[in-house]
Formats: sequence, C-alpha cells, structure tokens
Amino acid sequence: MKRIYAFVDNKLEKGEKIWKSLVEAIEGSLISLIIFSQGYASSHWCLEELEKIHECKEKYGQIIIPVFYHLEPTHVRYQSSDAFEKAFAKHGKKYESKVQQWRDILKKSADLSGIESSNFKTDAELVKKITNVVQMRLHKTHVNLKRLVGIGKKIADVELLIRKEPEDIRLIGLWGMGGIGKTILAEQVFIKLRSGYGGCLFLANEREQSRKHGMLSLKEKVFSELLGNGVKIDTPNSLPDDIVRRIGRMKVLIVLDDVNDSNHLEKLLGPLGNFGSGSRIIVTTRDMQVLKANKADEVYPLREFSLNQALELFNLNFFNQCDDQREYDNLSKRVVNYAKGIPLVLNELAYLLRARNKEEWGSELDKLEKIPLPEVYDRMKLSYDDLDPKEQQIFLDLAFFFGRSHTEIKVDYLKSLLKKDGESGDSVFIVLERMKDKALITSSKDNFISMHDSLQVMAQEIVRRKSSNTGSHSRLWDLDDIHGEMKNDKVTEAIRSIQINLPKIKEQKLTHHIFAKMSSLKFLKISGEDNYGNDQLILAEELQFSASELRFLCWDHCPLKSLPKSFSKEKLVMLKLLRSKIEKLWDGVQNLVNLKEINLSGSEKLKELPDLSKATNLEVLLLRGCSMLTSVHPSVFSLIKLEKLDLYGCGSLTILSSHSICSLSYLNLERCVNLREFSVMSMNMKDLRLGWTKVKELPSSFEQQSKLKLLHLKGSAIERLPSSFNNLTQLLHLEVSNCSNLQTIPELPPLLKTLNAQSCTSLLTLPEISLSIKTLSAIDCKSLETVFLSSAVEQLKKNRRQVRFWNCLNLNKDSLVAIALNAQIDVMKFANQHLSPPSQDLVQNYDDYDANHRSYQVVYVYPGSNVPEWLEYKTTNAYIIIDLSSGPPFPFLGFIFSFVIGEYLHTDTKGRLEVSITISDDESEGNQDSVRMYIDFEGRKIESDHVCVVYDQRCSSFLSSKVKNQTRLKIKVTMGVPDYALPQGYNRGVRFGVSPISTSAYESFIQQMKLRNSISQFH
Repeated sequence: MKRIYAFVDNKLEKGEKIWKSLVEAIEGSLISLIIFSQGYASSHWCLEELEKIHECKEKYGQIIIPVFYHLEPTHVRYQSSDAFEKAFAKHGKKYESKVQQWRDILKKSADLSGIESSNFKTDAELVKKITNVVQMRLHKTHVNLKRLVGIGKKIADVELLIRKEPEDIRLIGLWGMGGIGKTILAEQVFIKLRSGYGGCLFLANEREQSRKHGMLSLKEKVFSELLGNGVKIDTPNSLPDDIVRRIGRMKVLIVLDDVNDSNHLEKLLGPLGNFGSGSRIIVTTRDMQVLKANKADEVYPLREFSLNQALELFNLNFFNQCDDQREYDNLSKRVVNYAKGIPLVLNELAYLLRARNKEEWGSELDKLEKIPLPEVYDRMKLSYDDLDPKEQQIFLDLAFFFGRSHTEIKVDYLKSLLKKDGESGDSVFIVLERMKDKALITSSKDNFISMHDSLQVMAQEIVRRKSSNTGSHSRLWDLDDIHGEMKNDKVTEAIRSIQINLPKIKEQKLTHHIFAKMSSLKFLKISGEDNYGNDQLILAEELQFSASELRFLCWDHCPLKSLPKSFSKEKLVMLKLLRSKIEKLWDGVQNLVNLKEINLSGSEKLKELPDLSKATNLEVLLLRGCSMLTSVHPSVFSLIKLEKLDLYGCGSLTILSSHSICSLSYLNLERCVNLREFSVMSMNMKDLRLGWTKVKELPSSFEQQSKLKLLHLKGSAIERLPSSFNNLTQLLHLEVSNCSNLQTIPELPPLLKTLNAQSCTSLLTLPEISLSIKTLSAIDCKSLETVFLSSAVEQLKKNRRQVRFWNCLNLNKDSLVAIALNAQIDVMKFANQHLSPPSQDLVQNYDDYDANHRSYQVVYVYPGSNVPEWLEYKTTNAYIIIDLSSGPPFPFLGFIFSFVIGEYLHTDTKGRLEVSITISDDESEGNQDSVRMYIDFEGRKIESDHVCVVYDQRCSSFLSSKVKNQTRLKIKVTMGVPDYALPQGYNRGVRFGVSPISTSAYESFIQQMKLRNSISQFH
C-alpha cells in the first residue's frame, strides 16, 4: 500500500511509553483497521485500543474497517465462543469495572460493515481486498467534506496558492492559533493533491515527534518515506549525495504539521532547492516567525468560524445534521458563543454535551467558564510554553486583566502599562509582536489588542494550577479565591492584578487596608453598583490605596466624591471611573506624567475638572454624560498630545472655546443641548460632532481645519455653512440631517463621499453633486425643488451606490429627469462590473447580506409612478415572464430591477423595506424558489409613489444560476411588509420591471450614451 502511511506498534522504540504512542497514532489516523481473531479479546491492550478508536469515531468521524479473521461477526457481537468467554472471565478479576464497557464496544464494532475472511480462498486475496477498501475509503475522505464545515473554500484558496509559479519550488504556510483547523486543512489538501506528485510525505505533529525521536532519527524517517525505502543518514546538517541526486529528480509534496522551531525545516529537509522542479512544502504552524525565517512564498491565515458556520459545525457533531434543533436552539447558541468560532472547542463541546441531557448543559458551561476542557487546555498551552518567562508574565497580565474585563487597550498604552521600571516600552512592543506572531493575541487596524476567550480561560487555569503549587496568587479574579485570601488574611506582595466585585462580596468582611498590603499591585478593577449599602460606602471611603506601582484603576459606580489622598497617581496610565459619584477628582496640580487616558463617562455629579497641565502625555479624555459639568478646564486645550475629547451629553455646557490651536483630532459635542458658542480650532481635527446643539454657525476660520474628514451637524441649529466650505479638501462625510433651519448648502468639497441631508425641511436646492459622492440621502426634504446632478458623460466616469429622494415631492421636472438618467447609468455600470456566470449558484457567498446588504447594491429612489421605459420587461400585473431561449448563451449575466413602491406607513425594525422575488417554471406555480432584497428607508412614512431602480448582487446571482436550466422564468415580486403598515385595501403586488444585462448589452448602452452626447453638443 505505497503512499498510505500506516502505524505498526513493532516500530516503537525500546523504552518508549507504548500506550501514549498508541493513543497518538490512533488520534492521528484517518482510518482504523481492526483485525478481529479468536484471541483478540484476550488482550486488554486490544480492548483499550478499540475503546479509543470508537472515541475517535464519535469525536472526529474517524473511519473504522473491521476485519473478521477466521470468525464471524456474530462471534464478536455476542462474544459467545469459548475464547471470548475465557478472556472476559480473566479480565473480570482485574478489570471488573471495564468488562461490560468492552463487551458493548465489541458489539458496536460487529454492527459495522466489515470484511470477512471466510469470503476469500487465500490470505493473499483477503489482503488485496483490504488494500482496495482502504484506498477507496481514503480517496473518499476528500470528496465527502460535509462534516468539515467551510473547508471547501479553504481548500480552494490554498490550491490557488499552491498552483502559482508551477515550475518553482514553493513553501506555503498555514498559520493560526491552536485548534483553529490547520492540520485538518493540510490533510485534506494533501489527500486531494498527492496523486500529482512523485514523492509525498505528511509528517504529523512535528513538534512532538522531533522532541521524542530527535532530529536525525526523524530526518531518516522523512527521507525513507519519501524515497520508498530505508535510508541511513549519519550527519545532522547534510544529506548523502545519492539522496540529493534522487530527490532532485522528484517533484514532491511534503506537509510538516505543527512546526514550532524555525530551524527545524532546514534540519529535516535540507535546502529546499534540492527538490525537483514544481515541489511544494506545506508547513502548519502557530508561529509566524517559522514562516518568516524560512521565507515562505505564501501564508494562508486561518480565522475563527462565523456564527453561522460555528452553529453548523456544532449541530453536525451533536445532532448529526446541520439544521438547528429548536428545543436546543438557545443552548446551542450559548455553546457557540462560548467557543467563539474555534473548531477544536466546538468539537470537544459536542462530544462532552452529547452525553448530557438538556438540563445539564447550563451547569457544564458554567464550569467551563472557570476550568477549560482538558484537550483544549493541553493543545492551547503549547503556545504559552514556547514563551520565555518575561513573555509569559506579559501574556498572563493581558489574559487576566485586559482580556477578561473586555477592556480595549491600545498597543501604545500597553507599552507603558506593562514595562518594568527603567525599561523602554519598546521591549514590551517586541513581546506583543511575538505574541501576535504566535497567534496568542490579535490587533485591530486601530492598534487595539484582543485575545480569544479560550486563551483567556487557559491562562486562568495556568495561574490556578501555579497558585495551588505555591500557595499564593499573583492574580485574583475568582470570587472563591478572593474570599479565601481575605478570610485568611493571606493578601501578599505577589498580587499583580485583582478584579473585585463589591456587591458580590458584601457578606465577606473586607478590611479597609486590603489594598495597602498589595505593594506590587499594578492593575485594579472594582465593580460596584448604583446604590451602595451604608457599610459598603463607609468601606469605600476608608480604603487605603498605597500601592505605588498602580498603573490601571477601573472602578465602575465608584461612590466616592473624590479619590483618597493616599491614592498614588505617579505611575497611573489609565483611570476609568464610569458611572461614578465623583464630584471632583482631586485638589491641586498632580504629577500625572504617565497618564494617557481618563474616562469619567456617566459621572453625572462631576462639576469640575482639575488642572491637568502636568498630564503631559494625556491622549484621551472621555466625559460622556457628565451632565453637571459646566466648563472644561483651560489646561485641557494646552495638552500637546491630547487627541480625543468626548463631551457627548454634557448638557450643562454652554460655551466651548480656546484661544490656542490644540492637538485634537476627535471632538464630540453631540447632545450638548445648551451649547451655543463653539470656537475650538485644531489643525489635526479629523472628526467633529456638533449634532443636537444650539450652535447656529461655525467659526469664520473653520476652513483652517484642513484635515477634517467627518463633520456631524445632525439636528443642530445650524443656519448656514461657511462660504469657503469647499476648501475642506479632505472632508469625506457630511451629516446635516434634521437641520431644519438650513436653507442652502454651498459648493461641496471635492472628495466628499457621503452627504446626508435627510429631513432638512427648509432646504430648497442641492448644489452640484460632485462625482466623488457615493451616497446621497435627501429623504423627507419636502421643500427641495432643484438638484444639480452630473451630466451623462461625467457620470460615466464614476459610480454612485445609494441615492435616495424619498418624499421629495416638490422636485421639478428637470431634476427628476436628471435623477432618472443618473440612475440608469450608475445601475448599468455597477451591474456590468458584477455579472454572474449562469448555472453557478453563488448566493452562499453573501452570508453577511442581512447586515451588509448596502455593500452589494446600487439603489436610486425618486418620486414617480412609472417603471422606466428602458427596462426590457415591464408589468402592472403580479408577475413577468422573461424568455432568454432565443438569444445567444451569455458567459456572464445580471438582472436589473425597478419597482414602483406605493404608500407605506412603516418599514421593518431595521429601517428597510423587504422585497421578495419569487421565480417558478414559466406559467406554472410549481418548483418555486425565492430570494429577498432589502431597500433602505429611514423615514417614518412613504407618502406617495416612488420609483426604485436597483441592482442587487445576491438577487442577480440567484437568478443567473437558474438560467441554464430554465430559459423562461416567471418572476413575481411582493413586499414583505406587515399588514398594519399598509393602507386599507392595498395590494401587496408591485408594479415592476426587469432587464437582463450582459456585457454586450452594456457596451451597446455606452455607445448610445456617447452618441446622444455628440448629438447634443452638435446642436
């Protein structure tokens, strides 16, 4: 059975732990071949192996092929022969508790379809049959991928990487955290592609094998399997010349699984250039450095499953089908939420919970919040073990404090929070980069660090086990551990971080000097509640904060009016007192040189800010909902590193001004409902929000904010925009909706992408809409008469995506004609760019459509009662029949729709209309199929007929996939609106039109537009 890699226990080295090796071999196999003979049951090893094999069948879908050698399946099923009776009589003396379990497993094995030796004349024929069956089953493993959710696309993605530069020798990396599915993906790619290579090798668990066998022994094994015969290699750093010559003539496919050492690749394989042209080496690893150091040609990162994929995988493993079981629906979603898209966790949970009834699920999941599944813990801890002691310390700080409290921390903050005294923050940055490479943490585009929940639970277990051995905790988060420390007064200097929930420990006597003993305390999070009892209030007021190392303090619902004088601030990096009773932080000017963020949001009693002039590194000041704050201390605007100031909902502010140009890039004054005067200027301002204020005009020098990208004036009292408004050359988004006093909008900036003027009820005209604008909303602009849109030729140069004039019933005829022509051009252009190949159903590619349908559409809406004439098929009835049988076959096809939407009272809860498009066979109602399409409408009521012209990628893909087998389609359109939203007697049927569009149809349209323009210029 060449190229089928088999495990035989006589290959085990002397002194090796046999059972551990057997378990690893069974778990790493795709197929287990069980040879049942008369003496099989006499070996307790065989029975233990059999039990493990069935466990792998249940957990991983491993294939079992029983072979009944000189006995019948009934002998195994009923264990009725003398040999079986004697075997179990012997086992009963030593393994009494397991005998019945082994009998059940034998019965289960006998029920499987297998091979009986009695059907063959000779053993040679039997062996041949076994070989054929194994080969057939192995071949099928890559064909039947139903249980491997989402793997088809991943295999295709990796294949694309493998097929690049076909003559080169290429190294492909599969990278991701433990349990994410790297090995199973590599296996399936290997199985699918190996027939195209002269030499093949799949080396499972290289990390463990190299540790157990040593590199030289493993190297011999690698080349023995590649070359098909035993080889001897005497030198660890080179290969014999004859091996180099032989592999140089071979095109090989090699998979090295779970490599954690950058040097192992060359130590095992030698220079990759030794292999023949077209060779491919695939490496799975958790450590990006392995791939970087070996200059991988391509890296394929594996990510967590989406919610839908995770549910499908769990249901397949638990229910043996992908559909939700309704009675378990909420519990299944809780499981999926716990697993956070990690296949290993989902599989282990399915296996665990399969043996539990529904009532036991909750308690099992509660346990797992504290103690992880053993298999998950062991697999994930491998990455932690690869870190050095300093890196492990930082990892545990991240996992325990920042992770479990779901706190978002910027990398820049972490450099200050985690560095040692006298150490550069760059050393922390290097550690963070290493942890990113090892898939232990991830960072967002904004440089915020996050960690997967499973890794956080693993970290908790590491600390729990370590504290059990040492008798002292370095981090406290569990209520029982906190009680134990307090009860026995065991609080020590070793504690680096603590999370404490005051309401939950109110029955426990908490001494006011508890924190005073924690001299090494760096990170403190206290959770409170809005209404403190008297005892808790007294306790909070008397707490002693003498921890000079404190760098992070977060106290939700802090009951204090100000922070204690004993509170050490010198090393503080972040101060978060959300929903507190604080009236002022402290008196006087404090040394706050390390402070980067203050967050007092929801502190409704806050009346004043202190002098922050010595907080020279402060970057973020969040004061959302501080409703009694009447002013901002002038020192704030002199802070040269302050980037973000959030004053949302500070309703007592009336003036915000600064005589100097500050460093702010983000300023939020939304819902400062009494703010009348505003004159803060910043050359770095990118995001300014003045919505729902009483500000009537912007400063005359407003154009100096040349970096501004977003201006939000929604619901404000603004009456006019500066005449030099178009000088804001970086402005991308302008929000002036609900500005009822705004009558005109000046010339728009050249790069503006979004203009929202909804409910500007005094607005009479819109200026020329620049070609840069992608989204234009003028819903409920009831006074709007004139819109200046681009000419047809100009519009051919750009694409607009969303243009909506709902309830703009005063628009003049010229404006409506211009809007309709722009609609035709934009929809045709977008359609031509997103045509679908007929017969390929690509609807599954839009699994995020419900949340992100706008990204798959071009939509124009304007007042009108007639479907545009240019659409090929139109109807006032309930349906249209389109016939594509007479035309040539189209390599790519799309479908443009137009609907006339009448009066409605409401949309759905997400502010959109649902259009249902149903197709069936020609005139019949049989074989119906349908797809939904969403049209956004944020208003309260549609007051008259409107024309909607739309190209929707998902809908078009759905229809295109039906064309090959149904060239005549009956299309029916209905509105998915509840009855209460419709006027009495309203017909749900929709007047609509549809146009199939192909590349040739689009090119013909473009020629017509150019010809029309030439004629108009001539006249």
